[in-house]
Amino acid sequence: MAIADVYQQINKKISVNNPADADDQTRTNIVHEVLSWIGQPDRHLKIIHLVGTNGKGSMGVMLSDILKETRYSVGHFTSPVIRDDLEMISVNGHRINETEFITSYQRIIKEIERHGGDVNVLNKFEWWVLIALDYFGRKRVDYVVLEAGEHGLCDPTNAIDNPLIVAFSKIAPDFIARQETNLVKITETKLGAIKTGTTVVSYPGQDHAVNEFLKQRTREMGATWFENKPKITLLRTAPDGMYLNVNNLQGLKLALTGSYQIQNLSTVLQIIDVLKAKGAFIQDVDLIAALSRVKIEGRMEYDEQLNILFDGAHNQNGISNLVDSIKGWHLKAKPLMVLGFLKDNNWHEMLDELLPYTQAVITVTPEAPNAMSADELAAKIVMMSNVNVDVADDPSAAISLARQARASTDAMIVVTGSFFTLKAIYEGDTNG
Repeated sequence: MAIADVYQQINKKISVNNPADADDQTRTNIVHEVLSWIGQPDRHLKIIHLVGTNGKGSMGVMLSDILKETRYSVGHFTSPVIRDDLEMISVNGHRINETEFITSYQRIIKEIERHGGDVNVLNKFEWWVLIALDYFGRKRVDYVVLEAGEHGLCDPTNAIDNPLIVAFSKIAPDFIARQETNLVKITETKLGAIKTGTTVVSYPGQDHAVNEFLKQRTREMGATWFENKPKITLLRTAPDGMYLNVNNLQGLKLALTGSYQIQNLSTVLQIIDVLKAKGAFIQDVDLIAALSRVKIEGRMEYDEQLNILFDGAHNQNGISNLVDSIKGWHLKAKPLMVLGFLKDNNWHEMLDELLPYTQAVITVTPEAPNAMSADELAAKIVMMSNVNVDVADDPSAAISLARQARASTDAMIVVTGSFFTLKAIYEGDTNG
C-alpha cells in the first residue's frame, strides 16, 4: 500500500467539522474504545497534553527540544503543519516515515475490524491522533508531547486516560474553530483534558476568570494545580530572537521572536519543574542549549538573509502578538506585508490591527477550500485604508512582487494571515 492510497482513504472519512450525528462525548468515547482495541498505548506513555487556543505549537517545540537535548526520546504530535502531513508525527525531531505510518494505519484497521467496529466512523483528525499514539507506543518513547486540536470537547486527544501533565496555553477566541467570543464558554470546551491524578499548568497571562474556572475543574477532578512561575526579565529583542534573564540564568537566548513567547516559555519552564519533581533529569546547560537553537516553521520564523518573517497567525490574538513584536523592534521602515485570509477569519479585526503598521500589501489566495480570494481581500483593504495594494495572481509570485516593491528600502517582508497562506508561499519560489 502506498502512502498516497492511505491519505486518500483517510481523507474520505467524515469531515472534522461535521463529525457525523454524534455528540462530543460519543466522539471521544469512540476514540477511547479504539485505543483500548490497539492496546491502550496512552496508558503506557508519559504524556504532556497541551491544550488551548494560541501557543501550543511554540510550547510543543520548545518542550520537545529541551527533552531531546537532555537525551530523552520524545514523541511529538502537532497540528497544523505546513508542508507534509507526516510532519504532524515525529520522534526526536524526525517525522514518521511512510512505512511506519502505513504500519500503524493497517494495524488500527485490523483491530477495528476484529472487534466488529466501523472504520468509516473515524474522522480524519481522529485517525492522525490514533496513528500517532500507536506509533509512539511502538517506539516506547520516554515522553510524548501531545498538542490538542481545535475541536473542543470532541477533540480526540481528550480520549487519553492518564496524562502526566495537562498544560493550558492561552485561551482566546478562535474564529477558525467556532464563532464564539466568551472566554469562559470557550474554556468549557477544553475541560475534558483534565483527568484525575494529573498535574495542571496554566499560561501565566491567562484571563483571570479562565484561570479560576480551570482551578475549579482541577479540584473537582482530583488533579493537582501547579503554579510556580519563573522570574523572566527581557533584556532585548530582535527579529532573530530574545535575550532574557530567567531566575538565576543570565543572558539566556531564546531563538524565537515575539514578546508573547516569554509567556509561552514561562509555561514550558513550569512544565519542566513538574517533570523534575516527577523524576526527570534536566540540566540547565541542556535547557540553555535547546532554547538557543529552537526554531518553529511558520511561527514568527525569520529569514535573516532575505529579511522575511513568516508567521501563521490566523486570529486576532495571533495578529495582535505579531503587531506588538513589530512595534517592539523599532524598525526603520514599516514592513511590507503578504497577506492571505480564510473566509471565516475575523478579517476586519485582523486588518484593523495590521494596516497601520504596513507600508504596502500584496494579497494572495491561501491554499485551502475556504480561502478568501486575493482579489476579494484586496478590495476589503482598499475600502478600509489608503495602503497601496497589489494582487499576486499566483502565490509563487508574491515574494518576488514584495521584494520588487521594497527595492529602494530595507523594509522587512511579513507573510501572515493563515498557515494555508504560508503553505501556498512555501510551495512557490521563496528565493524570488
